Amino acid sequence: MTNEKPLRVLYVGSPELFSKGASAIHIMKMCQAMGRLGVSTELAIASNKKHGEILEYYGVESNFRITSFPYFRNSSARNIVHGLLGSLYAGFKRGGFDIAVTRNIVFTYFATSLFGIPTVYDAHHPLVKGARFLFNSFKDSKSLIRFTANSRGLGEIYLEEGLPPEKLVIAHNGVDPAPFNRLPSKEEARAELGLPSDKNIVCYAGNIYEGRGIEYLIDVSLTMKDVLFLIVGGRERDVARYGEIARRKQAGNFILKGFVHHRIVPLYLSASDLLVMPYTSGMTIRGGTVARDFTSPIKLFEYMASRRPIVATAIPSVCEILEDGVNAVLVRPDSSDKLHGGIKKILENPALADRLAVRALEDVRGYTWEERAKKLLNLP
Repeated sequence: MTNEKPLRVLYVGSPELFSKGASAIHIMKMCQAMGRLGVSTELAIASNKKHGEILEYYGVESNFRITSFPYFRNSSARNIVHGLLGSLYAGFKRGGFDIAVTRNIVFTYFATSLFGIPTVYDAHHPLVKGARFLFNSFKDSKSLIRFTANSRGLGEIYLEEGLPPEKLVIAHNGVDPAPFNRLPSKEEARAELGLPSDKNIVCYAGNIYEGRGIEYLIDVSLTMKDVLFLIVGGRERDVARYGEIARRKQAGNFILKGFVHHRIVPLYLSASDLLVMPYTSGMTIRGGTVARDFTSPIKLFEYMASRRPIVATAIPSVCEILEDGVNAVLVRPDSSDKLHGGIKKILENPALADRLAVRALEDVRGYTWEERAKKLLNLP
């Protein structure tokens, strides 16, 4: 027996809740993972919703506490105000936790510079306009005990910005295996979703911002009329734009489902024969930032956990996780011909498809949210 007290973490998060973005999903899964590791976790979040609604919507366990702060729909106002209020709250509660974890750079500035709070800053994109001053103010601070980046590419960007190398920890995004351990068979999933049982289905799940390669996938669908191409996710304007392109090109086997709840996505993955990530060299994240060198899409790890073969374009950040011929088929970006060849290779070789899918499932065990939380908190 041990009398050692559990680590106490204050997680300060400022995402847009109940949206179609991945930031809130990431934060909720991370807090759940910390709770599963026995860490006493409090999430200080900007929200105007009841705590039970938040937990239910994101499908997470009630193994962490939630404290709400004023919510602003405008992301800049929300991040700034919550960063300031969160730091004041952390300073007031200084004896109630051991470490603060955050993706909010405003909070990090005040927490480290004014209150001397041991802080882990978890970076998911390069510095935005106006943030360099904040970063420079705390990058060498003793109170910044760790700086995590969700890809090696992003870590290199911050090292070039002057981050001390000894503070940097690479912690890719992850997956919660639980929903994928209880998935129905492909046939059962198709019946539940109303999808045809007699066609191969190639699925893309996630947002369809500029540079995600959807236009190339439409072109591939024109050459594979007997295959159903299914796009799950996307903002209304993006779905409308690509839907118009598909109609103009008469791609009758190309379906855009639009946004579905994150809890339903594993069912669509289970219903598919092949999962695709056709990112281009101009791949962007929300806001239009080109992200091929540093993105760490949650969908990638969910793909791997679904035990379905993956065809992806070989952009740098994807190549940090996937290896051609080992756990996926990787093809050159910006080419519908190369994408077609990769998809055809999988669909015509069931043994290869199964081998790659099994290996991807094995590899993703090192990319759970719990494993990521251990890296952030320096836990064994």
